[in-house]
Amino acid sequence: MKRTRWRLMVACLALVTAAIAVAGGGAGNRVGTPTLEPVPGPGAVSYGENIAYTATFSNDGNSTFTHVTFKMAPPAVTTTGETLSFVAASCGSVDSSGALTCDFGQLASKGVERLTVVWKAPDGASKAGCTACIAANTTWLINENKATNDNESFTLPEPVTADLIGTSATEPVNAQLRAGGYEVASCAPGGSSLSTNQAVTKSNPVATSVCLPDFSTTATDLGLATTITETAGNARVSEVCVAALGQNCPAGTRADFGTSGGVIRFTFRVSADALPKNYKITKVFHDGHEVTSTTCSQDNECVVSIKPDKKTGIWTIVTTAETNGPWNW
Repeated sequence: MKRTRWRLMVACLALVTAAIAVAGGGAGNRVGTPTLEPVPGPGAVSYGENIAYTATFSNDGNSTFTHVTFKMAPPAVTTTGETLSFVAASCGSVDSSGALTCDFGQLASKGVERLTVVWKAPDGASKAGCTACIAANTTWLINENKATNDNESFTLPEPVTADLIGTSATEPVNAQLRAGGYEVASCAPGGSSLSTNQAVTKSNPVATSVCLPDFSTTATDLGLATTITETAGNARVSEVCVAALGQNCPAGTRADFGTSGGVIRFTFRVSADALPKNYKITKVFHDGHEVTSTTCSQDNECVVSIKPDKKTGIWTIVTTAETNGPWNW
């Protein structure tokens, strides 16, 4: 009888131990969802410019993840094998290979981690652009002080891709007409934050450059999504997007520098040969309304100068505004 009772006690203890092991980190509780969004997006970055990725990871299970780690290798250009270089991140550090690791500690049930990583595209003003050729992926790990199981490692179903925008004079027209970057600092005096192909010709009738004023960032949002879009065959329009901090182009809320007393400086170089015969640029429009002395005094929306150059056949228009938007003349 005593021997039977002892066997029953051992069996009961084994069941309790097994139940505790399952409750402490069962496979059913290790449910997470990673996301990765390129900024600006849809993903497209010019050679030599920055592209950012906003990454999130949600704990969709019912238990706390004891130690969450994020890893991201440098995105790669699939057509050339080149890799992007690390610029900044809202967490962690990079190793000798340029890969980023961030440690987050515990993540409660239904909790979400969010971070931003900024990478610089390869230089190459004379290189051709390519579509969906920058590939990026991430890995989120749950480290429970033991060997990682298959259900404790989370990657995306497939890499997130982005375009690499070429700006050379021989680039196809559709790539000459746009530029994209994630700006982490204001424009240097006399420089530009972002620009399209500056080789103005009848087939590339508009060249746009944008100079951003000083702006603030946060620990997670490290810069501003910025894009330029011109229209094929149209020498009279250019559209600029500068998204508000934490937003994305083109759909996000626009940045407004008026609250800090700053303005964006826009420069448009226009081929006279691509304009209607004898056409003279005398007026400029922003967001569908004419820019006048009144808009300049009230909203810092100004025409700084309109200058034709008979020798080069290029008009140069310089404007300022507190926000982005479409411009035409």
